[in-house]
Amino acid sequence: MPPAKPDITKLKTSWTKYDAVQMIDIIGNDELTDRERLMEQINHSVLKAYIGIDSNDEDIPEYWLELIKKFPKERKLFAMLAAVFTHYENISDFADEYATTNMGGVFKIGDGGKHQTNLRSALVESGAALTSFRRKQEVPYSFAKIYEQADIGKLFKQLLIDRLSRIGYTTSAIQSDFYQICYSLNFHKAISLQKGQFKSWLEGKPIFQIKEFKYDSSGFQDQYRKNQCIQLYQWLTDWNDVDYTLPMRRKPDDHFYLLKMDIRILKRISDVHRRKANKPSSEETNVQRALREDRSIEIKNFVHLGFPMSTLGERDKNNTENQALRMPGFLPSAILVNIIGPGEKRGNTTMQEKDLITISHENGHPYINIPNEVFSSNWSPELKPLEVIDGQHRLWAFDETEPINGSFEVPVIAYYNLDRAWQAYLFYVINIKPKKINTSLGYDLYPLLRTQEWLENSKDGLKVYRETRAQELVEALWKYPESPWCNRISMLGEEASYISQNAFIRALRDSYFRTSRRSINGLFTGVIENKNQELNWVRAQQAGFVIMLWDEIAKSLSLEVTKTGELPWVDDLRSEQFSLSTQERELDLDKSFVSKNSNLSRDQGVTGISLFSNDFFYILATQPNIDLNSIEWDIEIDERQIEIESIDLAINKFIAHPVYTYVQFFAKEAIKLDWRTSPRYRGSGGYKEVYKDLLAIFVKSENEAIKGIADQLN
Repeated sequence: MPPAKPDITKLKTSWTKYDAVQMIDIIGNDELTDRERLMEQINHSVLKAYIGIDSNDEDIPEYWLELIKKFPKERKLFAMLAAVFTHYENISDFADEYATTNMGGVFKIGDGGKHQTNLRSALVESGAALTSFRRKQEVPYSFAKIYEQADIGKLFKQLLIDRLSRIGYTTSAIQSDFYQICYSLNFHKAISLQKGQFKSWLEGKPIFQIKEFKYDSSGFQDQYRKNQCIQLYQWLTDWNDVDYTLPMRRKPDDHFYLLKMDIRILKRISDVHRRKANKPSSEETNVQRALREDRSIEIKNFVHLGFPMSTLGERDKNNTENQALRMPGFLPSAILVNIIGPGEKRGNTTMQEKDLITISHENGHPYINIPNEVFSSNWSPELKPLEVIDGQHRLWAFDETEPINGSFEVPVIAYYNLDRAWQAYLFYVINIKPKKINTSLGYDLYPLLRTQEWLENSKDGLKVYRETRAQELVEALWKYPESPWCNRISMLGEEASYISQNAFIRALRDSYFRTSRRSINGLFTGVIENKNQELNWVRAQQAGFVIMLWDEIAKSLSLEVTKTGELPWVDDLRSEQFSLSTQERELDLDKSFVSKNSNLSRDQGVTGISLFSNDFFYILATQPNIDLNSIEWDIEIDERQIEIESIDLAINKFIAHPVYTYVQFFAKEAIKLDWRTSPRYRGSGGYKEVYKDLLAIFVKSENEAIKGIADQLN
């Protein structure tokens, strides 16, 4: 009897069950190897189809174990791609209906019922789609992030080989015609790749685009490899009395340097926090400030057109009558930089000797020397040798690869191995103190300012920042469409709500924005002590984190996650005779979360959660294997205000980072507390009781990572 013909319709796992979505969280949270718990939580047929086993006793395929061990940040996106290949209709729809050729596409809700709504949830949970699209009819998504990672494609190839075997392809056919089979089944289209990209990624190569260093490198090497400069001395004897023993504030040199440099070379060797597609986010060094793309575009227009022509609209710029308005776009002011010294670290990345800028002296003249490797198109250091203190937007107005018709050199003031607190100080006295710009904006441009005691008692210092920023975050919680607090906070004291804006502001101010509490600082304002670094998140990221935390708590209380009979206090509040509002139903909020008899909707719960979660995630931030500053700070996030789109981007970055796993674990433990209103939690002393009771639950957690943090808090 001849063997059965391969049949793609054999891939037919149920997507009407929410279990298919939960698998993404389970894989992302490294719970795949806990077989006993898996068997209790997940439908067995879904589980087997997802991970590629025929029976419940079969070992988990090695590629899943390697994924969990080596690629913690990519687990959820990998699981999402695997989800596409659990059902033949998914493959067909993603290939023919949703996908584009730019590593993503637009998912569209049709008449597929639960199958499609669960796929939409899976896209959001995996980080492929933004949180705000969780209930939209059309959902833009992107898989690009996972394609940037080398070697992970080899694991996905093993998954596809497993899927092909299950639909009837023989081992010999797969070995000889693997790619042709995949192309014939549109596997490459289903995950938004071209054939060449598909093959390259599955062979272990990252898929990304890099601009080449195109201009005349030899001429620039001769001209700028060795830069003569002027050494300026600036030190008063009284300055010796300053305390230089404080963190990040070692005694600086008594001099700095003045030189000139082509602006493209300066940009090439400076860390202006450009995200590199071919580098893991853990190697990014976004330790200082965000970047406003619109400001750099404005400067670029000014350089090429001058004033006032640069301010005109496109139509007026092209009008021949206005050509007389064209003027030189001079940038005469100096760009202030710091030369990073040997062995210095930014985040988890150490300055490499081969990338160091050195200073030499010849015939009484100092020279700043650039490494030869800089002029190679292959130069891609883990950490660039210069960091910009002031002038990043001028640098960003230029592409380091663009040809320039003429020359464009800029003056540069360079300090050598200046500690980071002094960099923040310089930025403050240059940009904020004399100009009185938005102080809160200054704390985003240079987050280290949030930790400086010399600002604590100034009239525009940290006290104002803490109060103002807490208010901004509460407003974001109130207006962000996917926030469980959307329109559920009394902002003016008139709306029907169980918690006021003032109470919520006070809760955040006294937790995430406090100066110190024992040895635990406010996560958003303090130095992470053992790492000697501040958290560099801008306001949209701070808001995104708090929204995400509360959203996970709310989701943990949904019927799909906490079933009837699991938590008595939840069942009790669910039995109350009141109706959820239209918005509460749209947000899938549970009665146990919104009831007037639930402390989670009141000051006691909000303050208790805020205080405990701050301490929990502060302790997490001190762990050597967790780097909260590795969460990429993209130029799309506007540091001036909290936009809906910026919160979307921030939450997606968190979802792709290991911290998201801990947020989910936190929520699952937190709801084990009985949140029904109780005399025990009334009054100001009630906050302490909530904290104590939460801690008692967390120290008993079955999750070793959670228990370890709780033990430190204890």
